[in-house]
Amino acid sequence: MEMGLVPSTSYAPSSALARAARRPDALSPRLARMSIDDDVCVDELCSEPPPPAKNLRTLGSDAYAEESRQYRRTVYMHDEWVKHRSSDRYVKNMLTITSSGVGKNLGKELSVVSSVAVFVIAINMLLGQYQDLSGNFHEGPLHFLDKSVGPIAMPTLPFTIAMPALSLLLVFRTNTGYARWNEARTLWGGVINSCRNVVRQANLVFADDDASEARKERLAANTQAFSKALRNFLRGPSDDPVFRGELDQLVDKELMTAEQVEACMAAKNRPMFQLNAMSANVRAAGLDPIDRQNIDRSITTLVDLTGACERIFKSPVPLVYTRHTSRFLTTFLLFLPFGIWPVMDKSWNHWATVPGTAIIAFFLLGIEEIGMQIEEPFSILPIEAFCDGAIAATIDELVTQKKNKHFDFHLAEKKAAEAFAVEPSHEDGPAQLVAAATAVVPTAAAVEEAAAPDHAMEEEEEEAAPEPVVSGVVARSWAAAAVDWGTKK
Repeated sequence: MEMGLVPSTSYAPSSALARAARRPDALSPRLARMSIDDDVCVDELCSEPPPPAKNLRTLGSDAYAEESRQYRRTVYMHDEWVKHRSSDRYVKNMLTITSSGVGKNLGKELSVVSSVAVFVIAINMLLGQYQDLSGNFHEGPLHFLDKSVGPIAMPTLPFTIAMPALSLLLVFRTNTGYARWNEARTLWGGVINSCRNVVRQANLVFADDDASEARKERLAANTQAFSKALRNFLRGPSDDPVFRGELDQLVDKELMTAEQVEACMAAKNRPMFQLNAMSANVRAAGLDPIDRQNIDRSITTLVDLTGACERIFKSPVPLVYTRHTSRFLTTFLLFLPFGIWPVMDKSWNHWATVPGTAIIAFFLLGIEEIGMQIEEPFSILPIEAFCDGAIAATIDELVTQKKNKHFDFHLAEKKAAEAFAVEPSHEDGPAQLVAAATAVVPTAAAVEEAAAPDHAMEEEEEEAAPEPVVSGVVARSWAAAAVDWGTKK
């Protein structure tokens, strides 16, 4: 099973882990072993193994395929990329082929193809001859039909002709699926950046009074709620309890009203509801029209990204293409044992036909299965990690940094100026401070002289070392200190 890691310090605990904790019987032992056997941690199981299942049940291939999708939501960091590039990956991937998620999804199909291969061997043993364990050949019970019927087999030419066409169909299938997955990931990258931009711009243009600060916090909360509303739409009704709990947390923090939560849950398009709430917060702030337009442009980008996600989610690859590929591949594999049987005559009773057919079917069906799994990309993207870590945690940090005045650089400049202020110890102190301040502040004549072109001086300046420069702020602080000292005296 191909999965990725995510450090427990990188993202907040996901909502999927909370759901699993509330429903301890929701995970099967087979899915629990997937994360443990691979020694990895995905965003849903970050730093903790899944709770044990109460009912030891065997999932069907369809149920397994749907339940296992959440374990394909990979988020890679530095250590994971090193492990991903390791030269040991070939050995590890071959040793874990029996636990491959693709193989588990295709259990029924592989069983059918293998059964057809067994049938081909058995019918030819009945109609022709078979070899016992001692190596002796015997006539089959229906050998008298062999002259009129002959071996039940096919030449390899039809498969040679059909294989290039089937290969093109499978390649197009997987390429189309990957293109949809890549576009979905790109769109969510845009959602992350635009959500951050909304709060960053709010930090820049909102006033510093308490009322504006409260509006900015509500805007940040609605921005977080928007990303989770979009996740809720893409995850489906099963995500409603989690989304409702996240909105209730905002109510507890007094960043959203209970009425707004009810209206959001009742809305037919919850992401658009939150985008409207963001626009209302911006309008209520009374910003300069240009500043309001800049933030609105970021919100408009979020609207476009939402529509693009809806387009991918609601529009599959044309069904006629999917169905034709499936029929072509199924027919090819069902007749494949008839073509392999004649060339396996060196094996005992042609029994090598069974593993040969199963291996070819595993890889061909696996290609089609991969394309099918990534065709709907949102259920295998780590959207919980995007919402909780990349968006919510970053937005909270931006708001906190502004509230704590981490970016008030004029305060640092003032402290630096005060550090240069000298406390005079004798009566000539004011004169010295004024002289020092005058020395570092150039006069108008000095400025004009410096601005006049003088090529000779330029050549001398190239050889001369630059003189230290004292900023005007420091000079003015020295002058102010001199005046203050004189007043005290």
